[in-house]
Amino acid sequence: MEEQILLVYGSPRRGGNTHLLLDRLAATFEHAGMRVDRLYCADLRVRPCVGCGGCAETGECVIRDDDMPAVYRAVDRAGALVVGSPVYFLGPPAPLKAVIDRFQCHWARVNLLNRRPQRRRAGALLATAGSPSHSVFTCLHRIVDAWFEVLGIEGVANLFLENVDERGRVADDLRAETDLPAVAHRILERLTA
Repeated sequence: MEEQILLVYGSPRRGGNTHLLLDRLAATFEHAGMRVDRLYCADLRVRPCVGCGGCAETGECVIRDDDMPAVYRAVDRAGALVVGSPVYFLGPPAPLKAVIDRFQCHWARVNLLNRRPQRRRAGALLATAGSPSHSVFTCLHRIVDAWFEVLGIEGVANLFLENVDERGRVADDLRAETDLPAVAHRILERLTA
């Protein structure tokens, strides 16, 4: 199976700071010869998890009339997963959170059915926020880490950029220039090891 990198665009704002970071990262991966797939959460039709418990018996979500079956396949086949998200009220935007919540079936596989992921994959979180405080990323980071844990993904790199509220602000942020290549390197290192 060809290893590919799945970029999860968590922001509903096209052309915003998170989108720009992920696009720059994608260009780096593609230049290195990697296959890159993109998942735009705001473009998906995702019904919210209703906490029905149906997945506790089978490890499969009982909701099948939306875009999540394709999302499950994309995430499961990815060799690495990079999530990009702005911070909205200390957490991810609603479209990304709805996607994450629907992975309750994967949580059930691991924690109720003892079906652990067969391989460890690499992951990263790129996050932006308008707040000048770095602590604003704490809740988002914990949510994504919990998602990664049930997917068998090891977070190998993160990039958190605070104080970048205006559209396009990351284009002039030196941290993106210096730290984004390090994120790419860590992911590529794991994929080619």
